[in-house]
Amino acid sequence: MNSNPIVSVIIPTFNRDHILGNTLNSIEKQTYQNWECIVVDDGSTDGTATLVNNFLQRDTRFQYIHRPATMPKGPSACRNYGYEHSSGDYIQ
Repeated sequence: MNSNPIVSVIIPTFNRDHILGNTLNSIEKQTYQNWECIVVDDGSTDGTATLVNNFLQRDTRFQYIHRPATMPKGPSACRNYGYEHSSGDYIQ
């Protein structure tokens, strides 16, 4: 087994820019460094895209994807879609 496995953190979001920044800051400050964070947008109309793009510019471990219109709305579908895009040994 890999002695430094990748941990994939999948975050579904919908119009939560007012709290998402705190979550992403917390992930970024983890002492364990071998992670990826996949933010899956469920059709936000607030400032989510701007917020996440700021993190993307700072750290390549962040990813920002959008739930396709062909998938059902909701956090479960977004988590599943994020899982499909993950490369981690562990999923959070």
